Amino acid sequence: MKKGFTLMELLVYMAIVGIIVVVAGQAFSNSTKFRVRTQNMLRATQEAENVATLFKADVSQMGAKTSMESGAAAHGADYGLKFYTVCPTSTNADDCISNQIYRDPDNSTLENRDSSSFILENVSTGIDKLTFFRTRYDGSGHYLGVEKVEWFVEGKKLYRRCEVIVKKSTYTVSSTDPCYKNNGALEKVEIADGVEKFHIVAASPSENVASVQVFPPCTSTPCTEKFKLIPRTGEDGFVTFHTVENSGGTEVSLSQFFSNFSNTTNGGELLNEADWKQNQAIAIKYETLSGDATWNERCNSYGKIALETNQEYEISFEITAPAKKDKSLNFVPGEDHMSVGFRSAGTGDFLKKDGKILVDDFMFFPPMNADGSGTRSMRFTIASNVTDACLAFTFASFSPLVSQGNITIKNLKLKKIASSNYSFETTFDASATANFKEKKNVKALKLELQIARGGKNNKKGETGEIVMVVPIPSNGPRD
Repeated sequence: MKKGFTLMELLVYMAIVGIIVVVAGQAFSNSTKFRVRTQNMLRATQEAENVATLFKADVSQMGAKTSMESGAAAHGADYGLKFYTVCPTSTNADDCISNQIYRDPDNSTLENRDSSSFILENVSTGIDKLTFFRTRYDGSGHYLGVEKVEWFVEGKKLYRRCEVIVKKSTYTVSSTDPCYKNNGALEKVEIADGVEKFHIVAASPSENVASVQVFPPCTSTPCTEKFKLIPRTGEDGFVTFHTVENSGGTEVSLSQFFSNFSNTTNGGELLNEADWKQNQAIAIKYETLSGDATWNERCNSYGKIALETNQEYEISFEITAPAKKDKSLNFVPGEDHMSVGFRSAGTGDFLKKDGKILVDDFMFFPPMNADGSGTRSMRFTIASNVTDACLAFTFASFSPLVSQGNITIKNLKLKKIASSNYSFETTFDASATANFKEKKNVKALKLELQIARGGKNNKKGETGEIVMVVPIPSNGPRD
């Protein structure tokens, strides 16, 4: 007897198969949609990361304003190069970097002076526009001009646009340059589309304007630039030399350095090492001094500095150009010694903890030709709090004639650097006029970028989002 399916059994089987097919089809469809959504999300995230990387590389250079120019010095090989720095008033790009690197540093209202190098505008919810300024360099790092760069959103597209607003008369912007004006108009370059969010947040300034300058002590606005340098004497190894205060105390000329070279012994040779001496000058604030006192006492009364753990500091000063026949032009790098650093008011030694030096001296060279003047700046942090530091310049002459030279130091400053730390916990409105004075101490920007992919019928699709902090160490300050 043959057996088969009854009609009822066949209907039940077909129903089961149908259910399986529907479930499997739905699962396949969901899997496909999930795969597409995942691909869109990964694509959007990758594009957001790529854009953020470009943004960081571009924006981190904002405010760049110092250039060491070409042209070797007559003495000292490559050590006597010409420095370009920002002009305080002139806009002659052939003389210096334009004052336009700053936004509004000379506003007649002190509180509205803006020495930052950026403008941040809110266009709509989650969409901002950033404009910033920086120095343009050639391949050797020499100054060419000042760039204005814009990042902005139109529709859902993110663009970058740039312009050379001031340049050296000898420099021509190439027609292939992104900042070239085509028939007098600037072209914008599309960076990304599908941009849902382009939000930029300025970090809260980590230092108030009034507290940035540590030395000379800032007791007024603007901060004083007057200082004194007093010779350290009365101890083995240290001898006096000549100091003259010029320009009302904003600069000090040093001369009559001790020579560790004898011109009379055997036709000229170094002194015995046991007879070597050095000149050291301690920086104090500008005061009328009376009576006799040791350098330690002068430092404790007028120059003692407290340094904080892990706070970044900057020592800066300018050295004026020497006369063409000045004997300082005979300085030999690697043999003669000029440095700036700190000494303990209590011990006279380097600042130390557990026998280890906390801050080494910073070597610097004098100008080695008539064009070699410029600002010297050195940055450092310290691993332990110090309360009795004295800022000291040390000189040791070993070449036959350099001790007969004259060195002039001006605009000496020790400052806290706001870039050592920054916070986004407190909202800082960089567009508010009331905050313009503090904008120069903004040392980081936070980018919040969101890009969508795969959207249809006015739906934005899957989004990739990235949050990136961009340090801007060269933004401000203007002295």
